[in-house]
Amino acid sequence: MNLCRLALALGAAVPFAAHASDQAPLMRRYPGYPPDYGYQPQARQGLLLSIGLGGGSMYLSNVSPTRIGAGDIDFRLGYGLSDRFQMFMDFSADEGSTYDGTAVGSWAWTMRGQTVLIGDRAGNGLNVNFGVGFGGLTHDSGYARASSPTGLALAGGISYDARITRSCAFSPEFFYTWHQVPNGTAYADDVSSVYGLRLSLTWYLH
Repeated sequence: MNLCRLALALGAAVPFAAHASDQAPLMRRYPGYPPDYGYQPQARQGLLLSIGLGGGSMYLSNVSPTRIGAGDIDFRLGYGLSDRFQMFMDFSADEGSTYDGTAVGSWAWTMRGQTVLIGDRAGNGLNVNFGVGFGGLTHDSGYARASSPTGLALAGGISYDARITRSCAFSPEFFYTWHQVPNGTAYADDVSSVYGLRLSLTWYLH
């Protein structure tokens, strides 16, 4: 009777031992992970949010023949489709003062695409972006304010993402923005151009 019980116990143990041996190669192949650890998003994938401050040089053909210094602020909202390509809306504003004390501002709203030139899977790397939209000017002499009609805008930049956390990067960027300043059909259009350096914080939220 004891022999029969021993035989039944051994027979029941054999299938479990075989199942454990089948799982062992998987555990050896992926050490530290359970057999099913789910989908992991890429580092530059997800909601993109960025805010930056900087400065540069501004040229306004209808204000001054020379360039003037300007402060810069920038805001971006978009989505990272993959590690290789991101799309975002960009709003930038630059302000400076002319020789007679008039405060002048140049703003632009553009829709941009961005791709990674050189980078790693952790989200560090060199990026280039370019976009098209519209922009305008503002003038404030202290006693009167005015704004120009909006015109075609082109903008782009080269930036470097340096990750400080898993979802946040410190992103210095060299930027350039150009837009038309329409003067109507009787006169040639003026132009505005700004280039400079800004420092941004960029979040990729999964």
